[in-house]
Amino acid sequence: MRRATVALAFLFVVSCGGSVPAMRLTRFSTMPENHYPAFDRSLADVAAARRIFDAVNALPPAPKDRFCPASFGLRYRLSFNEAARVSLSVVVEGDGCAEVVFTQSDKRMTDDAFWDLLADAVGVERADIHFVKPDEMRR
Repeated sequence: MRRATVALAFLFVVSCGGSVPAMRLTRFSTMPENHYPAFDRSLADVAAARRIFDAVNALPPAPKDRFCPASFGLRYRLSFNEAARVSLSVVVEGDGCAEVVFTQSDKRMTDDAFWDLLADAVGVERADIHFVKPDEMRR
């Protein structure tokens, strides 16, 4: 009887909420003096996550000597999961050059189509994630 109960509990956890989302997008700031509204979205739709994964990997390299607008530290951690393991995790700059940072030497240039795809996938408008002003500038 005890084994049956444990087995049922295990099946319940595995089937209900025990899965890892295909993609997760979380907001943070690299400047402690700037605060942004909390943002943490998970995407369970594997096909939509795959479209964003493919778009991220297809972005062109960012030019090394370009001028960028001012950055207030708006960043996102974009993680893709496969088989309950993180398969890719990048930092997306939400302001400034708005680059996707794989590593210090591998930065990719985004465009409006990328931001529209990302916003649509997580159910928000582009203005809700791209060039968001810190709380201190919205008062």
